[in-house]
Amino acid sequence: MRGAFGQVHQLARTRFPGIEVHGTPYPLPQWKRPLVTVAQGIQFSALAVCIVGDHIFRQLGIPPPAWYIQNVAPNRFGAAMGVWFVGNLILTNLQNTGAFEVYFDGKLIFSKLAEGRMPTVHELLVPMEAHFAALSRAAGGSAGEIGAGGAPPRAPAVGRYAPAGGAGGAPPAAPDLGDDL
Repeated sequence: MRGAFGQVHQLARTRFPGIEVHGTPYPLPQWKRPLVTVAQGIQFSALAVCIVGDHIFRQLGIPPPAWYIQNVAPNRFGAAMGVWFVGNLILTNLQNTGAFEVYFDGKLIFSKLAEGRMPTVHELLVPMEAHFAALSRAAGGSAGEIGAGGAPPRAPAVGRYAPAGGAGGAPPAAPDLGDDL
């Protein structure tokens, strides 16, 4: 799991055993999608020139340019690695939305896009605790049972975060989360 989402996932699962936590990438704005596609095309074209540039120039019937002969041809692997890393850096920044939204029981409880900052632990736990306390009271139990380790009913807490992707697996050992994420 990645960064803040991993912390929210661990916090929710530790505080409310049995809760389902799902992370999904936040959708890119419509205007950014063509930019990402163009950047990927440029990256792959540059990789092709690094790897098989001699053949490309020969097929086009033009002599290889001086920059290619002096810089790329003698070190194809280094040039290709540079294109790969720089291209991925650019693509990652283009795909970063800066979003981190937390939904609980279908309702938005925090949005970094709206607030301009990451949530505190208190901002995340209060709506969840209120929900489970209300369920406990409705079922005839006390609100304190939830905090004492009782398993609450399954309800989704969904974190949307900007870096695309994510990894599954067991959460890491509990870090000291302090007061802020």
